[in-house]
Amino acid sequence: MKDLNKLFYPESVAVIGASENILKWGSIIISNILDGGFEGKVFPVSTKNDIVYGRKASKTLKEIGEPVDLLIITTPANTVMGILRECVETGIKNVLIVSSGFSEAGEDGKSLENEMRDFALDNGINIIGPNTMGMANFKTKFLGMNPFVRLNPGGISLMAQSGNVGNQIMYWAEQQSIGMSKFVGSGNEAVLMCEDYLDYFNRDEDTSVIIMYIEGVDNGRSFMEAARRTTRRKPIVVLKGGRTDIGSKAAMSHTGSMAGSIRIFASAMEQSGVSLVETQAEMLTLASAFDAMPLPKGNRIGVVTLGGGWGVITADECEERGLVLPPLPGNVKDRLGQMLPSFWSKGNPVDLVGQPDPNLFRESIEAMISSDAYDAVILLGVINAFKTVLRFYSASVRLGKKSEINLDQLEHQLDRMQNVFLDDISKLMDTYDKPIYPVALISQTDQPIVYWPKENRKYGAMIFKTPEEAVSCLAKQYRYSQYLQRHGRE
Repeated sequence: MKDLNKLFYPESVAVIGASENILKWGSIIISNILDGGFEGKVFPVSTKNDIVYGRKASKTLKEIGEPVDLLIITTPANTVMGILRECVETGIKNVLIVSSGFSEAGEDGKSLENEMRDFALDNGINIIGPNTMGMANFKTKFLGMNPFVRLNPGGISLMAQSGNVGNQIMYWAEQQSIGMSKFVGSGNEAVLMCEDYLDYFNRDEDTSVIIMYIEGVDNGRSFMEAARRTTRRKPIVVLKGGRTDIGSKAAMSHTGSMAGSIRIFASAMEQSGVSLVETQAEMLTLASAFDAMPLPKGNRIGVVTLGGGWGVITADECEERGLVLPPLPGNVKDRLGQMLPSFWSKGNPVDLVGQPDPNLFRESIEAMISSDAYDAVILLGVINAFKTVLRFYSASVRLGKKSEINLDQLEHQLDRMQNVFLDDISKLMDTYDKPIYPVALISQTDQPIVYWPKENRKYGAMIFKTPEEAVSCLAKQYRYSQYLQRHGRE
């Protein structure tokens, strides 16, 4: 296993090709590092500029005169070999190569990449890329990459064989207030392969969940072995590109990666305990659930719903994904019967017959989650239901009702009520070590996907957009839980 700690936790970074031309990579990378708040040393290296963003630029690596933990190369492909020889002379062991024009560009580029790889391996140099968007460590605020995102530290680490896919995932994470630990765009993987990043993230204490966008794997056996080592400690979520013939051809021209059969890949991933997803949004949602919630220990699901139709849809989804909805035990039925009108459903799903009372929801959830009959609870319709109250109140004011409270004050009170409710969900998961899957009545694009309570609790409350999304997530978490039960957790 390669030592990548100084690569992901550098204390000093040099950027070759540093510039203030905002259209050039040498400007994009160094400005992101400086603006992002990185507290280590940053050395611009440029043959054309004496000063870059207020910092004196060196002409060569030797001129820096100090140790460099990580070198970032943004200059053309034909300059790279000369720079690597300078790395040997100056003792630099970690290099990130943004430059393109290697194996993805034809035979000449492939020959250059092979020469670079052999030289790096002979001299013990770790190389990210070439043809990469960069890498980041959000805990240390090191943003040596293209996307201009400012993510809070979290437990999710992302490896992507496409920088653009990685970019979009990180922008979505920023939009939904999802914290991340690290990002690396692996590019052409001339030296460091996807299994090297897996092994590193497996050992990294700041990573709790690993997500990967993969187009092709050169050494399938090595990747599977790394995946098996990792999934016994941490969940891995993979989105596979090149699933079709046309997509496979696109992958070859993109990173020079030959995408294999999706059936063989899916079978290998299932054997290794890896969760496969089909979209980037699903990848981020499932990773957040792994990060925020306990795993279901079984497939027995309780459902609490504001209306009957949601319960029907959810029951169908559960049945189709291998989850079961056991009937209500007598003690749970008695407890719910004391709270609900006489015409309630008296079964699972528990239909609260349209009563958006947070206290009723809270008591109903606890009745289900505390029962030995259920391994998880799906909650339908209460999240953002408070927003409908605001809409009706606004309408009544427009129709002439005398306003007894300012609308902004009312919205603030309703938001506070919802946060208290989400905090209660987090508390119940902490108490019973079982997951609860709340599905919003109204989906809001600017709403964080995870509510983390201010108190120091183990779990945060997820907010799902649809019953289908919640059930899909639950089913994948259950399959991973089964894998751990069969193979053991390390």
